[in-house]
Amino acid sequence: MGKAKENYALLFGNNPDISLDERTRVIGEIQKIGKLTFKINKHEEGWMAQCNEVSGIITGNTNPNPTKVEIESQIRDAIYAAFYVKVDTKRQETESAFLFGYSLHAV
Repeated sequence: MGKAKENYALLFGNNPDISLDERTRVIGEIQKIGKLTFKINKHEEGWMAQCNEVSGIITGNTNPNPTKVEIESQIRDAIYAAFYVKVDTKRQETESAFLFGYSLHAV
């Protein structure tokens, strides 16, 4: 059996509810470890992912054929729990330099 294909995902995804200060804190903690990589095992009863660097970061589901989005979302949630990532869901929408707006008009 050949080597598994490496996949990469954004740690914070597109989550606007995690402040820049919180992102900086979490990235600093992960840099102390080096990086986070996961081994995923699939079987007929579902799948499980365990972090190679921090064995206590584990996640999974009973879906035997998870999508890439499902795997990334579950792993992201496990990382957030392990590093106590504060998600501010009560923040009001604010202007951001990371966003741009546009509207499409038919001519």
